[in-house]
Formats: sequence, C-alpha cells, structure tokens
Amino acid sequence: MSAAVGCKDTASGGESSASKSPKPAASSKKPDSGSVKDDGKESAKESPDSSKKPGGKGSAGALTCDQLRNAELQNSSMRLPDAPEGTVVAFTDGRWEGDGVVIELQPQCGIGDMTGDPAADAVAAIKVTTGGTGKFYGLVTWRNDAGTPVPAAAVSLGDRTPVVSIDISAPERQATVVYLTRGDSEPTAVVTLRRTAVYRVTEPAMVELHHSDAPYTP
Repeated sequence: MSAAVGCKDTASGGESSASKSPKPAASSKKPDSGSVKDDGKESAKESPDSSKKPGGKGSAGALTCDQLRNAELQNSSMRLPDAPEGTVVAFTDGRWEGDGVVIELQPQCGIGDMTGDPAADAVAAIKVTTGGTGKFYGLVTWRNDAGTPVPAAAVSLGDRTPVVSIDISAPERQATVVYLTRGDSEPTAVVTLRRTAVYRVTEPAMVELHHSDAPYTP
C-alpha cells in the first residue's frame, strides 16, 4: 500500500593536561580532525546533507492531500474531462468556478508512486457540476514535481458516481478506486453497484485495468 520522509558531536574535550603529570610528547598532540581515536572510534564528522540524495525528483517529500486544495487542475498539456476546454483551471481552497462550471475537490485521496519515479504522487476524486442535474465525478493524478503537485492524468467516472475510497499500491503504481454506479440499462438517478476498479497512469489518461462489481443498496 499506499495514498504517501544530526549528528551528535562525540568528540570529548578531555581533562586539562596541566592538572596531570607530564606525558610523553607524542601523546600530548591532539589527533587530526577525522582521525581514529585510541579507543577505535571515529571522531565526530559533519552529518551528510539529507537533501542530497540520488534520484532527482525522489528527493522531494511526498505530496499531501491538503496541497491539492490549491493545486493546478488543468493546463495546456493535460485536459480534465468534463471541464471547459482551453481554460487553465486551478483550485482555490478546493474549488474552481468558471464558464458555468463548478469543480470541487472531494475528500477521497491516495498518496503513492503512480508515475514511475521515487517521489510519492497523489490521486484524488473531483466533482464537476455543469448547471443541470448532472454531477460528474472523476479522478486526477498529480505528479510530484520537486514537491509541487502537477496534473498528469485524469479520467471521468460518469454522472452521479460518487467515490468511496482511493488506495495506491506503490510497487505496482496502481490506484484501487471504489465508487458507486449502476448497470448500463439503469437510470442515472439510482446507484445499484459498488464498483472496485484498478487504474494505472498512461499520461495524460488514467486507464482502467479491470474492475469488479458488488450489489449496493443505499
């Protein structure tokens, strides 16, 4: 699973040599910095800078679900299904409104690697309302770009299909999403199925690998 990162100075000051009987000259010299002490332990060295880790983007900390509340949602390289085309969309406190469309971030969110680099990404549910009775739910994957969420892929789940949960399996780079839906011949006003679907990112889309359904009664 996913959804999501000092060195104590051991050098001893020692006792003043002036309070003790004189010692041979060879032993009165202090060891050079970084040399091995007589007890076999290394003297303290500066701890390595934890920010200098291999892996480029992998050095960034994991994204958080809270970061998405003010993240970009659609740009020139990634279009969000059900959103106005050709418009840059970015959340302000989890909401965007324009051209008669309202997009709201939903609480369901998972953190983990979805794009193939060591940095943990984010997948979250959104709801798009277009002014009529339709409420279109979808999923968005944000790539972790040095700690900044950048929209990378998305998929629409359809009209009135609320998301229940999102879990990310990092080794497989897959998101398991549970949401409510219905059979193809049933009206959109009802939900009769609890669907568990597995998605993988193929930018700029999230592709469903497989799903299973169970009966659902509100």
